[in-house]
Amino acid sequence: MEDCKNFFNQEDADICSESVKFDAQSMTTLLPLSSKNVPALQEKLKSFKTALIALYLFVFVILIPIIGIVAAQLLQWKTKSCTVDSINANDSSQNLTGKGSSIEDEVRFQEMVTEKISNMEKKIQYISESAALNSEHFQNFSMMSDQRFNDVLLQLGILNSSVTENEHIIDEILKSQISLNITLLVLKFKSVLLSNKIRQNTLKQQEDSNELEERVRNASAEIMSVKEKQVYLEQEIKEEVKLLNNITSDLRLKDWEHSQTLKNITLVQGPPGPPGQKGDRGFTGAQGPAGLQGPIGPPGLKGDQGLTGFPGSRGLPGPPGRVGRPGNTGPKGQKGEVGNRGMLAASKTVRLVGGGGPHEGRVEVFHDGQWGTICDDHWELRNGQVICRSLGYSGVRSVHKGAYFGEGTGPIWLSDVFCFGRESIIEECNIKKWGVRSCSHAEDAGVLCIS
Repeated sequence: MEDCKNFFNQEDADICSESVKFDAQSMTTLLPLSSKNVPALQEKLKSFKTALIALYLFVFVILIPIIGIVAAQLLQWKTKSCTVDSINANDSSQNLTGKGSSIEDEVRFQEMVTEKISNMEKKIQYISESAALNSEHFQNFSMMSDQRFNDVLLQLGILNSSVTENEHIIDEILKSQISLNITLLVLKFKSVLLSNKIRQNTLKQQEDSNELEERVRNASAEIMSVKEKQVYLEQEIKEEVKLLNNITSDLRLKDWEHSQTLKNITLVQGPPGPPGQKGDRGFTGAQGPAGLQGPIGPPGLKGDQGLTGFPGSRGLPGPPGRVGRPGNTGPKGQKGEVGNRGMLAASKTVRLVGGGGPHEGRVEVFHDGQWGTICDDHWELRNGQVICRSLGYSGVRSVHKGAYFGEGTGPIWLSDVFCFGRESIIEECNIKKWGVRSCSHAEDAGVLCIS
């Protein structure tokens, strides 16, 4: 790649490095997908081919003298070794002749000399053959390189023509890819808008469902209050009817006594007077004595089931249980949220005692200069709603009975309090009387408001 950058000018160096990647081992090239500057690329490929052929020739010219020099050095070295061996042989022969050795020693010496000479000839022949093989191998390699380079140029031409033919197809693919990207962005934007809309609708539905539940809860509380009012009025009407029946029976008894008294009065009979006018119809006489009991008639049909009777009176409260051991102090609660403004001012006649915070505890009412508790008879959610509203809270979470927050002290002011849930203070509810003696502090009522 450095030769390629040196061969071309500096302006087209990036094109050379990015356009053609040539591998000398696999003799393959990689072309880019874009087909710009194709004529310039063909001219540069031709120049590159010429430079590569010149490079091969230059290497060949350099390698042949080097191989010749190396072969000459090897031959010179072998010749020197042969002359040294021959000198040593002459010396040994002279020594042998001088000393008058036998004919067998001379034969052996001649054989050794001929063997040495044959070995040297074989080595010289091997060196010449290796030099010929190297030159032949280099020629074969150069021919193979030229053939592969021609194949590479042919492949480059084919690829160039195919790229030129498919250029409009590539442009269409790029345009379709751009349009697909735009479509994906639009779909992503629409999906984000749809998810936001779904989230808003979900929140709105949750708020509507919460409001509907609150309305249903208030409606059920009002229905229960009306039912209890109806039961209470029916009980009062029944008592009034019973009282009227007693009065009617007393009047009838007195009327019968008067009629019996008038019968016992004796009158002096005088002369008959003139017939008088027809008098008014008299009162209905008193009921006569009961007749004799008749025979027992056949049993009548089974009558319809009567109405459910009124609940009996509340039993006497049991003795208060033992005071339990105080529990462990609970962990400190989290800091409450800031309350909403515009709520009703906290009532000064009601307080919550014994809870884990100001929003819960045993309900105590200030009356007649003294704090007292409320009995848990008919203590329900609408009563707690009034208590929480009077203390400035938005609503009630739950109500508790049986001294859930501990037993109080002092008087028990209220019991059987009937509220509709719309009242602002507990004094606006239906209160029978202040001061209760039928309850104990084991039945103190409590409440948990929504803070």
